[in-house]
Amino acid sequence: MTDLRNFTISSTNPCLIIFLIDQSGSMSEKFGNTTHDKAKEVANAINELLYEVGLRCYSGDDIKNRFEIGIIGYGKENNVQSGWEGELLNKWVVSIKNIFEYPLKEEDNKPVWITPIASGSTPMKKAFENAKRLCQDWINWGNHSECHPPIIINITDGEATDGGNNYQSLINEVNELKLLRTNYGLVNVLNIHISEKISDRVLFPNEVDNLNNKFSRLLFDMSTPLNENMVRIALQKGYNISNNPKGYIYNGNAVDLINFLNIGTPQ
Repeated sequence: MTDLRNFTISSTNPCLIIFLIDQSGSMSEKFGNTTHDKAKEVANAINELLYEVGLRCYSGDDIKNRFEIGIIGYGKENNVQSGWEGELLNKWVVSIKNIFEYPLKEEDNKPVWITPIASGSTPMKKAFENAKRLCQDWINWGNHSECHPPIIINITDGEATDGGNNYQSLINEVNELKLLRTNYGLVNVLNIHISEKISDRVLFPNEVDNLNNKFSRLLFDMSTPLNENMVRIALQKGYNISNNPKGYIYNGNAVDLINFLNIGTPQ
């Protein structure tokens, strides 16, 4: 395996990022102590991140295709679908250049690609199954085995409704996904567990025994450790990082949500 510390993301060797977005009915509940709901907060955060990633890819007047991004929404009509809208509707993985060419609309002089959705159940296992297939196809295409390992960022507020007995079907699906690799390492799986509760935040822990929540423990166990680059970015953003931190946060605020997405995106 080649050392990721010496790797440079480029249009020749892009990075795949897949967002799994919980779009179930409970996402209509208020986000922490904000005045709007969780679905809106998540959509805002992802739109902001896409904009920042695109700006990082500019070279002169052109955008270099350094990132390819998928958005999988799960919950709407109890199903799983591509989360892109407008001209990108029904596409699964889109280059950052094409993303900037086809925004859905503009708000406050910034492009918007996805809008809030909150309906249906939480078919999380099916979402991870789709992510696994996309990663397999992407890694096996062209020279992608020589690229940065794909990054999966799952954002949810509730329990999977298709996880099986003791969530074993969901666990099996995620474990298979985590075995996929490029020559630079294994796939990264990061989880953001958002809540309507105003309680203690848990950020990048190495243990979650203090959380009296079975599903929090499950999401923590599903998450992979932060790699060296992610730890460096987290420290730059002022987070107190434990030894062997995992890519998991619970009950983070709006700033944490944005920061987590940036930490999960190679610089």
